[in-house]
Amino acid sequence: KRGARFVSLRELEDHLVGRRALPKNAVAITFADNYLGFYNLALPILRRRRIPVTMFVHTDYVGNLRGRPKMTWAQLQELDREGLVAIASQTRSHPEDLRRLTDAQLQKEMTGSKQALEGRLGHEVPYIAYPNGKFDARVARAARAAGYRVGFTEAQRPAERAPNLFMVPRYVHTKYRQAWTDATER
Repeated sequence: KRGARFVSLRELEDHLVGRRALPKNAVAITFADNYLGFYNLALPILRRRRIPVTMFVHTDYVGNLRGRPKMTWAQLQELDREGLVAIASQTRSHPEDLRRLTDAQLQKEMTGSKQALEGRLGHEVPYIAYPNGKFDARVARAARAAGYRVGFTEAQRPAERAPNLFMVPRYVHTKYRQAWTDATER
């Protein structure tokens, strides 16, 4: 209703590195945690409206049915093949705070998830979201060293205000009104 133009994270990345301009009112939608509820409830709406989104996945829990059930590898592969939903990393085990991990643990979380996703999907997975938005410069360097091209935080600011590609802000869903206000004030 407000004239949002939905773009993929690839389009956002291209914009952030100066390869393309985004349309007015561009919005990149991301989901996290690989919940099965996304597949059952949100996906039909996104398909009907042809809205591109990204799902950040913590790979150690793919297919886990305890608590809030997670999508399976087969479902993630289906989404990936379809192309409307980009699959990205949210580490292996979604640690509470990546900043508290040792260098070895941090490397295992980041590279393990990237390798699992790329092995199952058969192509590069260039994006990672830091669980709970908790990161620092060391975490950002680890994401780069693991081979990601862009790292996403939960800083509540427009993506264009990122200090670099490994500290790109994104709003959590409960802050969508603030996101719209911040974006239209530019």
